[in-house]
Amino acid sequence: MTRQLTGRGAAPGVALAPAFVLETDAAGSPPPETRSNSAEDELARLHQALRTAESQLRELAETVAETVGEADAEIFEAHAEFAADPELASIAGEAIREGASAERAAIDAFDQFRELLLASSSEYLSARAEDLVDVRDRVVAILQGREVVVAAPEQRSIIVARELTPSQTAGLPRPLIAALVTETGSPTSHAAILARSLGIPAVVACEGLLDAVASAGDGDVDLAVDGRRGEVVVAPDDDVRATIEQRLAEEEQRRAELEALRDREGRTADGHRVELAANIGSPEDLPAAVEAGAEGSGLVRTEFLFQDRRTAPTVDDQVGFYLEVLRAFPGQRVVFRTMDVGADKPLPFVDRDPEDNPALGLRGIRLHLARPELLRDQLRALLRAGATAAQEDAGRLAIMFPLVATSAELEAAREHLAAVATEDGVDAGQFEVGVMVEVPSAALGAARLARQADFLSIGTNDLLQYLFAVDRLHGGVADLADPLEPDALALMASVIEAGHANGAWVGVCGEAASDPTIAAALVGLGVDELSMTRVAIPEVKDTLARLERGVCERAVRAALDEGHDGATVRAVLDRELDRELDRELDLGSN
Repeated sequence: MTRQLTGRGAAPGVALAPAFVLETDAAGSPPPETRSNSAEDELARLHQALRTAESQLRELAETVAETVGEADAEIFEAHAEFAADPELASIAGEAIREGASAERAAIDAFDQFRELLLASSSEYLSARAEDLVDVRDRVVAILQGREVVVAAPEQRSIIVARELTPSQTAGLPRPLIAALVTETGSPTSHAAILARSLGIPAVVACEGLLDAVASAGDGDVDLAVDGRRGEVVVAPDDDVRATIEQRLAEEEQRRAELEALRDREGRTADGHRVELAANIGSPEDLPAAVEAGAEGSGLVRTEFLFQDRRTAPTVDDQVGFYLEVLRAFPGQRVVFRTMDVGADKPLPFVDRDPEDNPALGLRGIRLHLARPELLRDQLRALLRAGATAAQEDAGRLAIMFPLVATSAELEAAREHLAAVATEDGVDAGQFEVGVMVEVPSAALGAARLARQADFLSIGTNDLLQYLFAVDRLHGGVADLADPLEPDALALMASVIEAGHANGAWVGVCGEAASDPTIAAALVGLGVDELSMTRVAIPEVKDTLARLERGVCERAVRAALDEGHDGATVRAVLDRELDRELDRELDLGSN
């Protein structure tokens, strides 16, 4: 019997295919509670399993970097670091010496870490809690002699599961995956982010999914999925099938139309300019970003140059990477965020004291100012690369400081920049300098920051989590961190207004920029630039090209007037924007 379910759209696109229920219970047989071998033998088993897990995860990171992108590969590099954590191994080792089996010791150690992370108010640490489950299950599977493989369908199918871990998502064979649907999860979970990067339609938080599929019959059960609207139809009837098949044909045509937009500037239908840039995590991300039509980058993450190293990268090492990115975008702005590392993402070559709450401690610009030699080397490399790029007519360098909370921090960072420029004989004034607005105090003090900055870039991921005090990867509370919550939109509107009033342009570089509806709302609020995952650029470019700026302004005003939460704001935006898009399509067909 046909049954329609509603979840949360996590990756756009439609699909019609058989359901393939993925067994996500990786526990295997119950682990022995106590060891039957000597403590030394059991410790050897544990350490070998941890080393094997680390090796597998680093290999998976390399595969993801090659096929998806470096930014997505960082998920698995972080997982590998968990497997290599000496404190976790020490806790498990102590349990083994007290009589526990290696399996039980590993489970308890990982779960102890997980509880600590869940209890943390740190966004970065709490976001890692569910990742620990993925690594824990891998280690236990290795101890039990089970292969860590993901069951795959024999035909192109829609993957159905209660939840999907990042490694399960990455391990699925892309050609056989029509869509992903899960009962739990968030659109900003690692699995959902991977789905978007892979171009796979996805719906999460679809309550009742597994029961609906199970009750639909013993044989193959078809599903119809709309990853934008968050709709799933189990055992679709002929009418639904016809609608989805028509949508699939339209999607194919739309892909061709979007490819044709590659070289067009980002503009609204009435010609208002909006830069549409790509977020870049490594050189491997550059070809796909250029192919997608990115207009430079609004966020180049420079952390990969510093992490997983025993010594700091030299100035020359850094110049090479910065120039590679700048040369990929001739004539376009490229915003380099100075290294966002520190307490919760420690560097092996930086000695530091332990912190009770490291992600809210010495990180971002705070680490810059505490270790100015690291900051000055990076600024020196950026200025040299920018000067060379200017001579070559390559990209235009812009420098952005992360986790700025006060104007005093920005002033101090700018003093370091001026000192380095003087030492090298470089005119720093030719390059733009800005702030990543991701701390509520920075948003509230945007006017003061804008007086010292050329631009402000709103990092919605962290700003929303700090604003609402929730973990965006925790399905139970993720809905609270909605960029369309009226208070969140109002705060972003105030940042844009403050920036413009003080001569700074304003961009958005968080996940919110990848959603065409939110992008239109942000344009309505006056944002000048949107930087996003490269797969979102063509669709956002197309949506804005079919909407006049005044329509976006009226839509977001109506949404703020009528909406009382994120869901109702989105409903009003969809109503207002769809009305205009439908009218535009009708006019185009006449």
